[in-house]
Formats: sequence, structure tokens, C-alpha cells
Amino acid sequence: MTAISSVSAAQPLVVAKVATSEPLTGNVVTSANSASSPSSVVSLGQDAAIVDAQTYNVRGLIANPDIPPAWEYTQQDQVSLNMMGNFSTTSGVGRFQGLGASLMSQLAHTGKSISQSVIRTSTAKALEPAELAAAQAKLHSAAADNSITLTLKTASGKTVQLTLTSQDNGLAVQAQVSGGDLSDDELSALGQMADGFQSAIDGLTARPPQLKLDALTQFDASVFSSVDLNTRIKLDEQSIQTLQLHADADVRSVKMSGALGNLDMSVDLKNAAVLGDSDQQAKALKGYMSQIEAARKRGDGDQQLLSMFEDAFTTLHSHYPATRVSDAPQSVSSIELTDTDHSLLTGLADFRASVSEKGEYANPARPSEMDSFAYDLSQSTQSKGRDQLNRSIVQEQQSHLTASYHKPLWSGQKLDLSRDPASQNYLYYQISDQASSKTSIGYDKGALVNASVSQSASQSTRISRYVMGHLEDDKTTPLKSSKTQNFLSVLNQALQQDKEAKLGHGVSWLKQTLAGIQDKVLLQSDPARLQGQV
Repeated sequence: MTAISSVSAAQPLVVAKVATSEPLTGNVVTSANSASSPSSVVSLGQDAAIVDAQTYNVRGLIANPDIPPAWEYTQQDQVSLNMMGNFSTTSGVGRFQGLGASLMSQLAHTGKSISQSVIRTSTAKALEPAELAAAQAKLHSAAADNSITLTLKTASGKTVQLTLTSQDNGLAVQAQVSGGDLSDDELSALGQMADGFQSAIDGLTARPPQLKLDALTQFDASVFSSVDLNTRIKLDEQSIQTLQLHADADVRSVKMSGALGNLDMSVDLKNAAVLGDSDQQAKALKGYMSQIEAARKRGDGDQQLLSMFEDAFTTLHSHYPATRVSDAPQSVSSIELTDTDHSLLTGLADFRASVSEKGEYANPARPSEMDSFAYDLSQSTQSKGRDQLNRSIVQEQQSHLTASYHKPLWSGQKLDLSRDPASQNYLYYQISDQASSKTSIGYDKGALVNASVSQSASQSTRISRYVMGHLEDDKTTPLKSSKTQNFLSVLNQALQQDKEAKLGHGVSWLKQTLAGIQDKVLLQSDPARLQGQV
């Protein structure tokens, strides 16, 4: 599809840089030498004499103020106005402010593809037509310093792709639709995602970055079949931050890599039968947030990185897609789970999640001592038997923490390790923790015959104490505990009470019994807590 509202599309146009971002209106001055110059120069909303003469190029030198920035098209639309304001007042990823929302909103309003770019030369002369075309192509490509691409596939088989790119001397956007024109419903759903798209952009380009991906995972599944977000942000000359988000009816995943470290997680939505109600899910999420925070504190993890990990974990486990009627009952091996079954499960979808910091050799005197942090979590659910009366379910949860870090020897001491022995007064921690939980449920001829939860947790803490560079103490403290809880008798009793209550005899305590069991199935990584000592 072609770009909308394009003017003189056969040649690029140039727009003069002005002190304010007025609408794209004003005088068009035709170039006298069309063979070697851009087709026109546009003065935006004011006299052409009001041009900012202090325009610096990427090298910090004052560029020629008489050479205006070159625009791909001249057009009076919201996207171009947004780009003009951002390009003249901000730099880098700051130029994406409000641009994702305006790009998506304009596409939703017109249904037409969009392409626009603006480039300022970093030399003392204007770009030749061939040079300008090459610069525009590079700016629209993945070779740009910063890029954000959102790809949406519709249930009807069409593909929508929106891309924002920027670098020191340029800013570009594109919105393309393939596979046919978008329907009114698709355009409407697209417009409703505009603010969520911008929220994701604002979070990723913030300092420090934040993961605000909720709206992109909560898309209208009746209109869109999948959402993919791919970003590349240049943090500085040495650091690049990348993110990949995918969401569809079967899986959600996030991968992120940056200066602080990496995170990687995936949630399996195919087995919707294991999902609990909103209260159970909220309780499980709260429990996992406590586990992650405890691991951060114990392993001295970076708070910013772990905060993004928590945000991603919560986003992927919130607002699961509605159960598809065609796949009902959406259960393990096509068997519908009972309330009793759900009481022994977490209520969350199966997942795997990991986070790791970039290792740092923080002690020049002892290069083998690395500061590091790595943590992973997972849950998987399996079943056997396709008969509702004869079946078994096993759900396993696991976590693993490894970390090492330096701490001051004395409270209030500033740790500044160097080769000087006087700086070598510190404690070096090495942490290794593991935890697991296994829930087993079994039925024989319709009768509940197995309902148990087995949990174990172990911690190893090694602390090496150095004074003036000499090892004075090296101690390892192991902790380990395990327990198995059998809920068979209490559940059978509650089920019998419930059966009698329905016949008009006695009182049912089934609901309260099931709620009490739900509190005991979540993973516990602290041996003391597992044994009820804290």
C-alpha cells in the first residue's frame, strides 16, 4: 500500500528547522536546480528567516544552519506534526514520545499505510539525492540505533506492522498492512491499543527502563490472533537493550537483554484446565512475588532488574485469555478438573522464568571472586488417563538461586576494593539454594485415592572473611528440610459432609477445607518456613 497524503512522491522534500513545532503549513519555495537539489523547501508556519542557527551535528560541531532537515514527504497529519515537534526538541529515544500512539491512531483512522522520515545532515552540505535515499533506507531498517516494531496478526489472516526508528540525525516511522484491507472492527480494535502501545514504548525508553506490557498481552482475541513486540534501544556506546514479547492464545513470552542482565520467561496457556479463579491466581501471584523478593534480598540481586522481572511475571500471568468454547473443557488430557483438584494446584498456568545479572569481577586483588546473581522458577503439570473416573495429575514447582557478592566487613564501611591491602577488608558471600514442590492427585473408579503435597528446600551459605587481604575465616552453613502433607482423609471427610449436606443432613465444610489447602501448595524456598519455624 502507498503512503497517504504524499506530496511529490517522486522526489524527497526538505523541511526547514524552526524554533517551534507549528503545523505543517507555510510557504513552499521551489528549488531552482531540481536536478541536484531537493524538490522544495518548506517554511513551517512562520517566516523562513526564523531559523535556529545553533544546530549542532553528531560530532558537536555547528552544522550549516541554512541546510534544513530533509523529510520523506510533506503532509499535514498528526504523525508528521508529532515527529516535527519531537525531532526539534528531543534526541535519541526521547523522540518516540507520543509517536507510537499517533502512528497507530492514524492507521486506525485511515486504514492506509504510512511512511515518514526526517533526516538532518551532519556535514556542511546538503545530501545528494542518492545519499538521501540511502540514508532514508538505513533509517527505516534494523540498522538504526533505536528501533521498535509491533506486529499484529488478525484472526482473518492480515498482518499489521508498525515501526519506529531513530538515530542521532534522524527519525522515521512506518505502518504497513498486508493481506487485505482492515475491517471496521479491526480498525476499531487497533485504535483501542494505541495508548497501550505508547505505554510500552514509554516504559522501555525510560531511565531506568520499566516493563509496561499489560495492554499488549490483553488484546482482543476475537480480532487479533497474535502480538509481537521487538525493540532495540541504544543505551550508550557500549550497551544495547533488546526485548522480544510474544502473545497468542497458546503462549506468552518475554525475553530482555540489557546492561543490567537478562530475563527470559514463557507461560503455557494451552492447558487452561489448571487455571484457578481470580482469587486463587491473585494469591499465587502474591506468593511468587514474595519468593522473588526473598531471592533478591538473599542473593543481593539488582533491584531494578528484579523489579522488571516481577513486572514481566505479573503481566504474563494476569488476564489469561478466555477459554475457547471450541476447545472446552480446556483440561489436562481433555478431562475436566473438579474443585478438589483445583484446591491442590496453584491456579496459575505452567511456566518457566529465569533472570540473571551481568557478572562483575569486583575485586582486582582476587579476580576469581565474581559478583553474580541467577534465579529461575518453573511449574509443569502432567496427567495420565483419559477417563474421568480413573486418572492422575502431578504438578511440580521448582526454584534455583545461585549468587555471589561482596559486603563490607564492618557496618557503615564503604567498600572500595583495589589492589591495596588496606582496602581488602570484606565478606564474600556464595549462595546456592534449591526448592521443589510436588502435588499428586489420583482417582480410582471415581474415588479420590491420592491427594498429597511433598516439598523440600535447601540453602547453602558460604561466607569468606578477609582482613587486610588475608583469609581469616571461611564458613559454609547448610540448611535443608522437607515434608509431605497427605490431604486424602481430610478431603474425603469434607466431600462426604458436602454430599450429606446436599441431602439435607449436616453442614458442608468443603469450601473452607479447599481454601485452607490452597494456602499450603505454593512453593516454599526457605527451609525454616517450610517447617513452620517462622
